[in-house]
Amino acid sequence: MNITASPVSGLSILCVEDEPLPLKFLGQMLTMKYPDQKVTTAENGRSALELFRENPADIVLTDISMPVMDGISMAREIRIIKPGVCIIALTAHDDLQLPNEVAGLFDRFIQKPISSVDLYEAIDGCLTCFSQQTGNEN
Repeated sequence: MNITASPVSGLSILCVEDEPLPLKFLGQMLTMKYPDQKVTTAENGRSALELFRENPADIVLTDISMPVMDGISMAREIRIIKPGVCIIALTAHDDLQLPNEVAGLFDRFIQKPISSVDLYEAIDGCLTCFSQQTGNEN
């Protein structure tokens, strides 16, 4: 798998994490890996939802457990605003522990601690889906 090429450019990624250092690290990793994508960060679900309402992202990468508004509540709201968004959950829990209706809010899961390979595979998977959707529309 080639993890250096981005199949689609001009999309936006919203990264949501309540821990400042991991949020900064994720934002930097995504910006360096995907220079053609706009990367925005938020420290909780409520801030992310406000940003999303102003400028809906194509991909949302979110922690599940956060103060103020958790990733599950945020994902529910985002799905109402933009049903086709790709939402990736960052979790310390096994996704099999989540109820089906909650797990169904997310397109992909990345287990913490996050590896760059898992992160890039999840983002690339979303970008590939967008690329295929764009190809099917033409």
